[in-house]
Amino acid sequence: MGALLRYDHYIVLGVPRDADAAAIKQAFRARVKQWHPDRNPDPRAAVVFNAVHEAYRVLSDEELRRNYDDRLRHYRPAGTSTPDPTPRPQRSTVDREARLPVNRFAFIGLHLTGLLFGSLLVLSILAGVTYFGWPGYVLVFSLPGVAIIPDSIAGLRVK
Repeated sequence: MGALLRYDHYIVLGVPRDADAAAIKQAFRARVKQWHPDRNPDPRAAVVFNAVHEAYRVLSDEELRRNYDDRLRHYRPAGTSTPDPTPRPQRSTVDREARLPVNRFAFIGLHLTGLLFGSLLVLSILAGVTYFGWPGYVLVFSLPGVAIIPDSIAGLRVK
């Protein structure tokens, strides 16, 4: 399959997969103006600017584009939806799914569950060491609970 695809070049340029050379060139010029680091104060402007250049280099050359399309087919099928105009590195599934709407009830329930689990874990291990004579090294097992509690509280504070 070759090297991992860092970006979907079509999404970076904001063009459909069947775009012709003129549309690709027009999209490239618009993105270069939008993301040039001298004109755009966004901290990721340089990264996006380089991704735009790479996307244009590949999609404007017929052979490179044909090879890219072959590789892209292994990653996901061509969609008919309008591409996202803001290119982003493909880091993980979580990052790509972060744009989906959030079920608020499930989000709060998840953080309450984490808070309850973390608190019970820490308190039960402390009780075992204090009242039941468990050895002190067992306290190490309470570290996951200690890590979960602040994250759960921070998640509940998010509006």
